[in-house]
Parts: sequence; structure tokens; C-alpha cells
Amino acid sequence: MTLEHKFEEQRTVVVRRTPNPNIADAINSGNKFIIVTDTFLNSEIPLGYMLIDMRYKGESFKTLVPQRLLYYIANPGEGSIDDALDELGDFYDEVEKFEDDLLEQNESSVQGTNWAVSTRNTYQVYLINKLTKGKQGDADTAEFNPETIKDLDIEDDFVSQRIKAIAAVALGKTADQVRKSDIKDVLRHVTVNERRVEALTVEEFAKITCWAGSHYEIKEEYRNDPNVHYEVDKMHDMNHKVGKKITHKQEVAVLDAKIGDLEKEIYVHRRQKKEQKGSHVARHDSNLLRMYINLTYIAKEDPQKQLEIKPEGVEE
Repeated sequence: MTLEHKFEEQRTVVVRRTPNPNIADAINSGNKFIIVTDTFLNSEIPLGYMLIDMRYKGESFKTLVPQRLLYYIANPGEGSIDDALDELGDFYDEVEKFEDDLLEQNESSVQGTNWAVSTRNTYQVYLINKLTKGKQGDADTAEFNPETIKDLDIEDDFVSQRIKAIAAVALGKTADQVRKSDIKDVLRHVTVNERRVEALTVEEFAKITCWAGSHYEIKEEYRNDPNVHYEVDKMHDMNHKVGKKITHKQEVAVLDAKIGDLEKEIYVHRRQKKEQKGSHVARHDSNLLRMYINLTYIAKEDPQKQLEIKPEGVEE
């Protein structure tokens, strides 16, 4: 199926769904991306929509698009933030579905779709504006909006730990590197076989030994541990306190987590918390949390590892 045939198929669907000239059915359904025929007249444009020419991989076609959406794309950061997020999310979702249909037919690549890219970039500007007190997506000098932070439950211990864990996973950090980051509830403790030899400290030596009259001996309770073995120098000198600790198995903390799983945990926790207060998790919260993680932890350390943000949101 060629791209032209795909457009014709979309146009046929519109015609079937909207037998009247003003394509009311599609408008009433809330469509933000309505492909029309080349013969569509300006006089037929419904209130609140604009007829524009779109290009996809060098080919052009006409669509009806809400005027508010075009305003938000042309003026990123202006107007109602919540309305902009909804408009951009709806439009992007419809464009993505159209592109996915093409990809299923192996017709093209989404890389050439300027409208989808522009929508996505504009959407991210509004996310930043929702999160911060700054304007026009300026997150470098802006402070976070306390109302948004509170609504996202970012200061909740459960949420906060998983936010830090998500950032650590994205940055490829180990458990040792984030041990001071207060994510102990997220770390998994495992027993590993790892032979390690260490010199006994003075405190350890005093704890596990006793003076046998002519030399130091290891106390009975420390002789038969299958995971740890002790050896001491048996010198006829009470001041000679030298020995070693040989560990065969040990329990270690590992950061064995997936970003998607941590996000689901956050969502379930927040949903339950919201329901108790008679509210709900908002549509764009998952992307707001991702943007917060990017701005707070990832962008400054390694911008290339920032979490992906798309208007249709993160799967729950």
C-alpha cells in the first residue's frame, strides 16, 4: 500500500463517518487530525478548526486541525497549560496512530514527520511550565511550583525513593554509588559467592579471639561459620594482634530494578492515595514525573540519558 493509497483510505473513512458537508461526526468525536479531500472548500471549515496543508515524506495532504492546537504549537508556553497539554496529547496520539498504520505496512519512517516532532517539543515546554515558576520552558533558573510538586506526591517517601531509583537506573549507577540516596527500600538484597580476604581490625581481633596463655585463639562461636573464616597469627606475644577475615559468601544490596516497574509502583501508590482523598491521578502526571526526574537528576549529569517523554504518556 502506497502512502497515497493510505491517505485515500483515511479520506474514505472520514467520508463514511461524516456524510454531511461540515463533517460534524468527526468534530463531535473530538478528532484533532482529520484528513479531507483536495476539493474540500474553505466554506466548509467548521468553527474552531483550520484547513492546512501537511507534508509527510515529501507528499502533501489537507487536514482540519483545531485553531487552539495551532496556537499552542506556534506559541509554546502561552495560554492555559492544562488545556495545551490535553490538546497536544490528543493530536499527537492521532498522528502517532496514523504513522503506526503506515509502519505496519512498511511504508515509511516516522522520522520525517515534522508535525509530530513539533507537537512533542511543544508538549514538553508546557510540562516544564507546569512544573516550574519560570516561563517559556526556562527550567535552568526557575524554581519548582510547590502546588504541582505537592499534587504529584513527590515529597511522599515512597514516591521520592522510587524517583531517585529511576534516576539511578537511567544513569547506570550501582547500589554502592547510591547508598546515601535514601533508596534502601528499593534495593534488593542478595547472597553472592565472592571470596574476599581482609585484614582484621583491632576491634574485630578483640571480638573473635581470646588469650590462650601463650597465644591468641579464635573463640569457639566464630570457628564454624560456613560463610566466614578467620585466621590469626599464633605468636607468643600478647601485643601481636594480626589476623585475617576470609568471606566466602556475603549479602549485598543491588539496584536490580526496571524503570517501568518502578513507575507502576508509583502509579498504584498514588492512585490509592488519591482515591482516599476523593481525587485521581491526572492524565499527564506520568510525563510530569519523568520531566521532574530529568530536570532534577539526569540532565545535569548526563543529558543523553534523559527519560523519553511522549505526549501519549507512560503505560500504566
